[in-house]
Amino acid sequence: MAKKKRTQVRPLSVRPGARYTCFGDGLCCTDIHGLGPLTKKELVQIRRRDPDGAGWDEDFEDRMLFTEPDGGCHFLLPNLYCRIHSEDGPEAKPDGCRRFPLGLVATPEGGRITTHHRCSCRTMGERPVLTAEAALPSLVNAAGRPKADRRVNKVRLERGKKKVAFDEWLEVETEFLDALASGAAPEAVLDAEPFPKLKGSSWEREAEDFIDATDGTSFGVAISTFGEMVRALLDPDHRYRGPGRPWADAFDRAEAREGEDRGEDEVFADWIADEVWGLDFAQTGSWDVCRAELATRLAVGRAVAKHYRETWDLAPGRAAAEALTVVELVGDSEFWEEIEDRIRV
Repeated sequence: MAKKKRTQVRPLSVRPGARYTCFGDGLCCTDIHGLGPLTKKELVQIRRRDPDGAGWDEDFEDRMLFTEPDGGCHFLLPNLYCRIHSEDGPEAKPDGCRRFPLGLVATPEGGRITTHHRCSCRTMGERPVLTAEAALPSLVNAAGRPKADRRVNKVRLERGKKKVAFDEWLEVETEFLDALASGAAPEAVLDAEPFPKLKGSSWEREAEDFIDATDGTSFGVAISTFGEMVRALLDPDHRYRGPGRPWADAFDRAEAREGEDRGEDEVFADWIADEVWGLDFAQTGSWDVCRAELATRLAVGRAVAKHYRETWDLAPGRAAAEALTVVELVGDSEFWEEIEDRIRV
C-alpha cells in the first residue's frame, strides 16, 4: 500500500492569474462578516488598548471585535485605516484581520495561497499579480513561520465514495482550471445543474430562511438578497424585492482606481477557480457536491448582477463583483454548510 503523503506549507504557491493587493477600500472592516473570532490572548490585548473594542458576542458565541452603529469596526478610522495598524503596525492586529482576504492550505505539494473574493480590492480596479513573497507576511505565525488554515492530502470525488490520492485529484483539478482559464463559460466547465434536490428541505424553504435571517447588518442584507433572488428564480410570478447595497461605497472607491472593467464571465470564473484551488470543500465534502453548489451560487450571482446592472446602471464587471460579494458571503456561512449536507446529486 502506498505511503500516505504528509501535508506541508512549503513551497508556497499562488494560483496562476490571481491578483490582489490591499488598497484600503474598507469593506472587510465592517459587519459584512464577523470580525473574529479572537483568541483569549488577542482579546486581552484588544481590551487593554480599548475596553469597548471587543468582547463576547452572543450571536457568534465567540470572542469578537465590536462594530459601531454604522457597521464599521470599532477601530476603523474615518480615513478607513485600522487604528491598531496605524498605531502599532500590522503585526499588532488580530490574526484574522491580518490574514484576510488571504489564506493558506497545506497539501502534499506544498502550501497554496488562497484569496476571498468578497473584497473589492480583490475583484475590481488595477490589481497587481499576487506573489508568495507579497502574501507571506500576512500568513505567518508569531514565530514567523507560515501557518495553514487547513490541511488536505486526499479528495473525495463523489459523495459516498472513498477519497482519492492527491496526485489523482491534481489531474482532475488541472483539467478544470485549464478549461476556466481558456475562457469557456463557467457553467459549462462546472457541468452541474443548479438547485439540486435537498434532503429534508426545498430551495423555496431555504430561501425563506435566508430572508428571515435579515438582522440589520450588511451580512443580513447579503443573505436576504440571496434568498429573494432564489425565490425569484424559482417562481417566475414572484417579484424580486431585494434590499439595497450597503457595500456600494467600497466599490465606488475601487471603481475610481485605474483599471478596465472586467467582464462578468471573467469575474465569476476567477472566483470559481479560487474556490476550487482553496480546497475548502475537500475537508468535509465531495467534488460532485462542490460543483452543484457552485453552479447554484453562480446562477444566483448572475441574476443578482443582472439586477444590479439594470437597476443601478453598473458596469458588467462591477455588477458581477458586487453580486459575488453576496454569493461568497452566503457560501461561507453556517446556513450554506447545512445546505451542502442536504444536497443530493
